[in-house]
Amino acid sequence: MKRILQSIIVVGLTLAITSCGSGEAEKQGGGPNALQVEAYKVVTQPFNNELITTANLMAEEQAQLMAPMAGQVLAIYFKEGESVKKGQTLVRLDDRNWKAQLLGVNAELAAAEKDYARKKELLTVEGSSQEEIDNAFSKVEILKSQQQQLQVNIDLANVSAPFSGQLGMRDFSEGAFLKQGELITTLSANNQLKVDFTIAQMHTKSIEVNKSVLVLIGNDTLEANVYAINPIINTETRMLNVRALLEQKVDKKIKPGTFAEVLIATDMINDAILIPTQAVIPSINEQTVYVAKNGKAVRKVIQMGNRNADNVHVLEGVSVGDTVITTGLLHIKEGMDLNIQSIK
Repeated sequence: MKRILQSIIVVGLTLAITSCGSGEAEKQGGGPNALQVEAYKVVTQPFNNELITTANLMAEEQAQLMAPMAGQVLAIYFKEGESVKKGQTLVRLDDRNWKAQLLGVNAELAAAEKDYARKKELLTVEGSSQEEIDNAFSKVEILKSQQQQLQVNIDLANVSAPFSGQLGMRDFSEGAFLKQGELITTLSANNQLKVDFTIAQMHTKSIEVNKSVLVLIGNDTLEANVYAINPIINTETRMLNVRALLEQKVDKKIKPGTFAEVLIATDMINDAILIPTQAVIPSINEQTVYVAKNGKAVRKVIQMGNRNADNVHVLEGVSVGDTVITTGLLHIKEGMDLNIQSIK
């Protein structure tokens, strides 16, 4: 009898222990064969799409300095690649003939002005006629016109910098004869760079004057400020031309023409549903995820929007509060028992 009682007690304790163990397993989300996984709790977050487009870096001011007239080069006042100030003379073409003519015209003009003044005085005592005064005045004006034309030619022959900047190269020497329109050198102001780029018509609401954009140049990420937007969309490409201004770094000058890209934040969404990229199982026809429901794996087909390095924007298929599985996706199947180790 004693042995029977002992046996009953042992069996009862065994059943109790087994029952407790089974309840604990269910609490963890599955039995001993449940798949061990990690998960992510879906919440809404701010999200914006990112548009990357190629940009053209241009000097803030740039000009090709051409010979305004044909002539022999009498003097060169600049060195290739040097910085110059606005108004600084760069090249002198042969202006000796015009200077000589100007001396004669100045002398004639001085005499004509005296003759005009004298005839005006004589008119008061009827020593001259109005016709003589008119002819004298006309001669003065003609000589002034000749004087101005000669001075213009002299000024054109002395080519100067239209703005401050850095000069390029030259392919001629003193004594060379330059034809009208022949290149003297280039001049560019590079303290600021123009960032020229285009965006598709659908993104026009995402760009505006005074908005900042990121400029990617090599390993550098710089900030530029939009200052001009073309008011007309290109009818052939349906693209909109935009320009931003980029301040140069003092210690690292970027050359115009350097390859660059512009990163633009578009279509800001304040309550986007985002899930980790590793939670998505891609296939040819659809994208799927698995969510945990009552300790079981449930397969869901989703519709994705844009993505970044870490997250995917889900448009359909997942709701706020869902627990999305992020690990063990190579072994998971519909209806499989899950044991969630951690939830982020």
